[in-house]
Amino acid sequence: MKRTILLLALALAACGSTPDPRPLSIPEAERLALVRFSNYTTGVSAFTASVPSPGGKLVLAGRVDFVNHLGYAGMRTDGRDDEFSKGLVQWNLGRMAFAMTPSAEAVDPVPVVDWQVRELQERGSELDGALRLLVNLGADRPENAQLLLQSTARWLRSDKIGEAAVDVFEGPKQKSDDSARLRYWLDQDGKLRRLEAKLGNQEELAVFDFTSSKQPVQVIPPLAS
Repeated sequence: MKRTILLLALALAACGSTPDPRPLSIPEAERLALVRFSNYTTGVSAFTASVPSPGGKLVLAGRVDFVNHLGYAGMRTDGRDDEFSKGLVQWNLGRMAFAMTPSAEAVDPVPVVDWQVRELQERGSELDGALRLLVNLGADRPENAQLLLQSTARWLRSDKIGEAAVDVFEGPKQKSDDSARLRYWLDQDGKLRRLEAKLGNQEELAVFDFTSSKQPVQVIPPLAS
């Protein structure tokens, strides 16, 4: 009797355990290879983001155009409510523009305000890293699934975002920074629902959530050139 109870307990524990991360299967590599191309065909996505930084967690909400590599968002510092903690940001592959505004909502049409423009930094800024990452998530062709299959990319687990079932994948290690691996939350159609990233020296992951949007991004004159 005791042996039967022990075997039953072990079986139930095994059923409830979470599978260990593992290398990609061929279909999973093909699915992961299509992420940026799928974003490109989508065109524009709405997003929200939570980006840890030394000055406090940055909260962004706006849209990203994966075809033209352009983003527009309202931004605020979580836990603060002063005039220096919120505003609007628009950016492309190389530059960003920021304007302090009373509201951190990315309204349309884009307001005529005093935009301060600068180059995106390659290193040293979690915000710049997040913005650069977002506008690089679209490509006009799929990645090489065979190379992904041979890489360190792996399947982590099954999960859910709301009612949507997703698989969570970890991308390949980057040669320049082995800790900077991205985690892709893909639904059953291969759409990117969430992205997690380690930015700068922050231990907490930055989190980006995506939903569909048909509202284009109106580029401001300082970035139009």
